[in-house]
Amino acid sequence: MQIIHVKKFGDVLISRSAGLEAFGAIRPQLNPGQIVQIDFEGILTVTPSWLDEFLTHLTDYVGETVEIIPTHNASVLAILPTLAEARQDLVAKVAVRAMKEMEKK
Repeated sequence: MQIIHVKKFGDVLISRSAGLEAFGAIRPQLNPGQIVQIDFEGILTVTPSWLDEFLTHLTDYVGETVEIIPTHNASVLAILPTLAEARQDLVAKVAVRAMKEMEKK
């Protein structure tokens, strides 16, 4: 299992290009098929475009093994339902799984 601490990309995560850049930075460390957890600890805000871009490339590369560690971050909590509804792919599955996990907590 690998944990991605997105805080290392800054505490305000905005724009598609920044999401793509963040994915590019961690890609060499990823192993397809391995569980990858995303940790939003210490993040002030993340935009839908950043998270969409990051998750799209991440799921394209490693598949369904992406998990979002439960968080209280308001921006992440607001984005997940939108991604789950707007997408019909692995990103939507990741968002739905994350929402279900957070409901349990």
